[in-house]
Amino acid sequence: MKALIVGAGPGGLSAAINLAGLGLDVTVVEKEPIPGGRMRGLKMGAYEVDTGPSIMQLPQILEGIFRRAGKRIEDYVRLVRLPENTRLHFWDGSHLDTHWDQEKMKAELARLDPRLVPAYERWMTLSRDKYFVAYEKFLAHPANDLSYFNPIRMLPTVRFKPWQTLYDHLDEHFHDDRVSYAFSYPSKYLGLHPTTCSSVFGVIPYIELAFGVWHVMGGFRELAKGMMRCAQDLGATFKMSSPVDEVVVENGTATGVRLSTGEVLKADLVVVNADLPYAAQRLVPERWREGTRLSSRSLERAKYSCSTFMLYLGLDTKYEDLPHHLIYLSNAARKTDRATLEDRAADLEDPPFYAVNPNVTDPAGAPKGHSAMYVLVPTPNTGAPHDWKRIEAELTKKVPRWLAKVGAKDVEKHIVEQRAFTAETWRDEFNVFRGAVFNLSHTWLQLGPLRPRVKSPHVNNLYWVGGGTHPGSGLLTIMESANIVGHHIAPLVGRQFANWPHVPALGSLPTSDGLPRAGRRAA
Repeated sequence: MKALIVGAGPGGLSAAINLAGLGLDVTVVEKEPIPGGRMRGLKMGAYEVDTGPSIMQLPQILEGIFRRAGKRIEDYVRLVRLPENTRLHFWDGSHLDTHWDQEKMKAELARLDPRLVPAYERWMTLSRDKYFVAYEKFLAHPANDLSYFNPIRMLPTVRFKPWQTLYDHLDEHFHDDRVSYAFSYPSKYLGLHPTTCSSVFGVIPYIELAFGVWHVMGGFRELAKGMMRCAQDLGATFKMSSPVDEVVVENGTATGVRLSTGEVLKADLVVVNADLPYAAQRLVPERWREGTRLSSRSLERAKYSCSTFMLYLGLDTKYEDLPHHLIYLSNAARKTDRATLEDRAADLEDPPFYAVNPNVTDPAGAPKGHSAMYVLVPTPNTGAPHDWKRIEAELTKKVPRWLAKVGAKDVEKHIVEQRAFTAETWRDEFNVFRGAVFNLSHTWLQLGPLRPRVKSPHVNNLYWVGGGTHPGSGLLTIMESANIVGHHIAPLVGRQFANWPHVPALGSLPTSDGLPRAGRRAA
């Protein structure tokens, strides 16, 4: 059976390993000369930075993709768990380091307020139960139809109050806005605000606190290269620098793709990993999308995440006293006016932001004695008009000074190279619809079977992987969408998609954690 995969982003690479591991004849077609999609990285003179994911959660899922195909992840990439997860600086001048080491985490909370410790212990106990239910029954489960919301399946979730907002859920436990907003900040990456996001997504901070966060040595761009090598070792073929113009659909069945050169590649099935709202409208003829969630009308009316302004910096100094991940939560993070909730305006005065200081962990990407740093500032997407030149100019000037708020002083004096991305960059250079980097928002009406499905219900033998489909955006969920593809395809070739869904147990670690065998420590 021949499979064509459009796009060599993390979802396409995961699907390539899964399907080649099942014995399919796999060809990956990628418009860029290197793999990775948004994860391919950026070179700036002597510096190199990641441009997509910067955090890995539950690397056991990635390891399972390699192992299921008969490969060892440690032969392709090296993963390390960071000593602390993230340092968060708050609007009142205080800060909090989040840890997977529970004693260190409780000590940090006690430093803010001793009453937070018993609240945290209660919250972790509740969240542990929620994690096992949410992961197996909903996240790692095909959302083929509305039976996904079957009351019997939903019943175990009732005690977790899914109707609560994430903010209300956390505030109910902690009664401290610093902790509530620190733990709910990932809602921004879901296209939502803590006060509009469901409490079910409390599993995200729990996963990081229970298991830790991980880095790929050499950068996530090395993960793309390692996954490509693994797929090739399994027999997959990569056709690089080959943009796709159309998914060929004959009598309601996907039969291949047409390249921009006019060449047609035939296959028994097609997996599309390009940004879903962009790819559906550009690659699949409207007649096969009419009346579906992938119709141009539906996709235009859907709710999308914010975009991001990114500033990538090559510096002639290092900030070795700072951790790998840093977040500044300004008072603007707590605003709940409509413009804030709907990401209508760019905050150019005191926005929250996220900064990555990778060279404290990994020397790759900068000359000796130098470092690379990059900063993410949430902005509107391109769904409404904005003066992007002005936004870029102001943030490029201000962001280096703002880094002093997270302890990186005088950054502006050490800049050797820099590059800025706006929503228009994501839209025009990376083919991200509206530049909405976190794709379709994770509202109740855009979750499970109400989100575009992995297995197309309208075109036979067409599958979608990536952040725009179930189970959602983020590296972990993108890999799970590729696992759902494997689950659907395995019976077609008389195989089982082994050990899936796999819900990592507490205390489990991937074999490539970079720690000595005797020194491995349970989360």
